[in-house]
Amino acid sequence: MNQYPYIIAPILGWLVAQSIKFALTLRKDGLQWGDAVQSGGMPSSHSAFMAALSTVIALQQGIGSVAFGIAFSLTAVIVYDAMGVRRTTGQQTEAIKELAKAAKHQLATKVTVSRGHTPAEVTVGGFIGIIIGLAVNAIL
Repeated sequence: MNQYPYIIAPILGWLVAQSIKFALTLRKDGLQWGDAVQSGGMPSSHSAFMAALSTVIALQQGIGSVAFGIAFSLTAVIVYDAMGVRRTTGQQTEAIKELAKAAKHQLATKVTVSRGHTPAEVTVGGFIGIIIGLAVNAIL
């Protein structure tokens, strides 16, 4: 198992963040299994996944390594996308749905809302990922 920290850390980061998110969003009207894999919400599992991977790479190969540079760059892109593009797209989708409803217009396609993340959700996900990365590195 100690050969796979680069796989174990991000998967554990995602699982821990997604489990916390699931626990925080349990519906009062019963268990919805779709909540277990939902996007958006607290904490960001994307951030936890990438922060765990980047942390393990930094600890095992150093922050000057090519692998860390790539992981760090991908983490920045994913976090930017989660906070910026996906969040904005979700807000625009909600506005389109409201406009269509107000105009009594039936949309031709099913419009689903892409839920992005707030800075707090990304930060908490990042901290979870760092902690998981540190733990995986210490254990393996």
